[in-house]
Amino acid sequence: MAVGLMIASFMAAGTVPTILVVGLKCINPSIFMLVTFILCCVTSLITGTSWGTIGTVGVAMIGVGTGLGANLAITAGAIVSGAYFGDKMSPLSDSTILASTMTGTELWTHIKNMLWTTIPGAVICAVLYTFLGFADAGNNFDPSSISAIIADMESIYHIDLLAALPLIVVMVMIALRASTVGSLLIGTVLASLIAIFYQGYSPSEMVAFLYSGFNVDSADVFLTGILNRGGLTSMMSLVAMIIVALGLGGIISETGLLKPIFEAITRSIRSAKGVMVMAWVIMWLCIIIVPTYNFAFVLVPTLFNPLMKRYHLKSENLSRVLEDVGTLGGNLFPWCVGPVYATGVLGIATTEYWPYVYLSILVPIISLIFIIIGFKTKFDDDPAVEEQPA
Repeated sequence: MAVGLMIASFMAAGTVPTILVVGLKCINPSIFMLVTFILCCVTSLITGTSWGTIGTVGVAMIGVGTGLGANLAITAGAIVSGAYFGDKMSPLSDSTILASTMTGTELWTHIKNMLWTTIPGAVICAVLYTFLGFADAGNNFDPSSISAIIADMESIYHIDLLAALPLIVVMVMIALRASTVGSLLIGTVLASLIAIFYQGYSPSEMVAFLYSGFNVDSADVFLTGILNRGGLTSMMSLVAMIIVALGLGGIISETGLLKPIFEAITRSIRSAKGVMVMAWVIMWLCIIIVPTYNFAFVLVPTLFNPLMKRYHLKSENLSRVLEDVGTLGGNLFPWCVGPVYATGVLGIATTEYWPYVYLSILVPIISLIFIIIGFKTKFDDDPAVEEQPA
C-alpha cells in the first residue's frame, strides 16, 4: 500500500519523469537492456526492496524503453531480474533476513554463501541482456519521437534535481537501515509537498492522486500510459491476494495438511545430497501451491532443519536453497504475488516477460547443479558422512 502511495506521489512530483527524461537523453539504445538490469540491481541492493525498485526505477525504465522503441517484454524481464537480485542479496531485504532467521544462519554468512549461485547467474544475465540490447536496438527507434517526449514532459513538469529528491531521500533512508515502509511514506510526503508547492498541483488534487492514482489529462497515449498509475486503490487487488495467500498458507500449516506427504517424501532420503535435492524440489512445490515465499520459508526449514543436523549439513546450505528457489522462482508463475505486482505496476503481462527473467531461471538451475556435484556444500565435520544412511 505504501508503494502505491509512493508511485502516485512520485509521478505528481516529477520524480519518475525526471529519471525518464535523463534516461532518454543519456542512454544509448544498444546498451539499454544492460543499463536497465544494472540500475535495478544497484537500486534493489541499496534499498533491499524489489517492489520499491520496480515501482520507481522500473516504471521509469519502461518509459525510457517505450521512447527508445525497445522490446518491453525484455525490458520488464531485465527490471524484474535486477529488482530481485537485491531482494535476494541485500542485508536490508525481508526475504534475506527471514531465510537466515528460519534456518538459524548468521546473516552475513548466508549472504556470502549465496554469492556462489547468484553472481554467476547475474554475470550470465548481463551478457544476455547486452546481446539482446544490441539485437533489439534501432528496430523501432525514432529520434524525433524522443525529442517530442522530452518536450511534452518538460511542458508538464519542472525537470531537475529537486524533482528527483524524494527518490534520493528514500534510497538514503533505507540504506541507513530506517524502516522500509516508514521511508516510503516519508518519500511520499516529501514528493506530495514538491507536487503542490513546486509542480503546481492543488492539495485536493494531490489527495485524489494518492487515493486513485496519478492522472494527467493528455491526448498523448505515451504520456498517459506511463504516468497514469499508482495510488492506494491500485494495490487493493494485490492486498486481497496476499491476504488469501497467507490465509491459505496458515490453514495448510496449522492443519498439517501437507505434513504427511512431505514426511513420506523425506523418509526416502538416504544421503546429505538427497536432503538438499529434496529441499530444492519441495521449495518449488510450496511456491506453486501457496503463491508467496513466506509460507515456504517457514515450512521448509521446519521440516528440514532436523535432517540438516542429522547429516551434518551446515544451515547456510538450506538458507541458500530457500532464496535460490523461493525468492527468485516465484517470478515465473503468474499467480504468485510478485508477478501480480510487477504486471500491475509495469503494465506487462507475466506470460510476456517471464522468458526474459533470466536471473529467476538461471540461479535455481545453478543451485541444483551445485547440489548434485557437491560444489560448496558445507558440512559441520567430515564430508564422508554424506553417503551414510540414516
